[in-house]
Amino acid sequence: MDQQAKLIKEERRFSVIIAAYNIQEYIERAILSVENQTFKNIEIIVVDDCSTDDTEKEILRLCSKYRNIIYLRHNENKKIGATRNTGLNVAKGEYIVFLDGDDYLATDNVLEKIDKVIGKDETDIIYLGFEIEGNREELVIPTEDTCTKTYKSSVDKYPNAWSKCWRRKFLEESDIKFPEYRQYEDVLFVYNGVMKSKSYKIADFVVHKYISGRPNSITTQISIKNVEDTIHNLKDLLKMRENEYTKEIDIIIKKEIDMCKKRLDDAMSNIID
Repeated sequence: MDQQAKLIKEERRFSVIIAAYNIQEYIERAILSVENQTFKNIEIIVVDDCSTDDTEKEILRLCSKYRNIIYLRHNENKKIGATRNTGLNVAKGEYIVFLDGDDYLATDNVLEKIDKVIGKDETDIIYLGFEIEGNREELVIPTEDTCTKTYKSSVDKYPNAWSKCWRRKFLEESDIKFPEYRQYEDVLFVYNGVMKSKSYKIADFVVHKYISGRPNSITTQISIKNVEDTIHNLKDLLKMRENEYTKEIDIIIKKEIDMCKKRLDDAMSNIID
């Protein structure tokens, strides 16, 4: 083993966890956007949530070309929360970056730029900028005003895990995991992470390119299951409210109740139509 490969194996700065499910036409772009980074002290963890198309074939082809890809596959579909947890269970990086398999890193030096933002500090969360493409366009760059605990945990309209870079030991010590077999898994993960964090920094540049409105995307398919999963989130939030009350949790509970009503209306419209 050469010295560079040994360094990457023993001292990883970033673990990039890529969740994949039936995205055969997108997964290469996602993986290569990480593989081609100028910052090389990383590991790429790709978790396939039991895809039924040629996603696995594409991943294996890329694994044969690049040495630092760790590939894991579920034997049943467990949803994206379980997929990310599987990646977290094997990750060795000091920091975790989540990437959905149909999205990609914006430029080949974003990890190098995040590394410079972190520096020698042990920062729990680094808030990342992102750009939305597809059926709508939006640029989201974090600022001091949008990185308060109140804003991020309850007001933010994009409470997603991938727009943050997470210190792995912070997640482990705080026992922060994603709920499994459930959609909208980011809500609880982000709320827990933000509220338990003791430090943050801001990466005020675009890190992710997020594709909105992709055909067959889970987020574009509204059904009764979406409503049920929102109710599960509400139940968990109510338990958390009983155990450890914060002013933010009342805001997020009201927000989820409103979302539940909207998703129920959308689901019933689909059924009636």
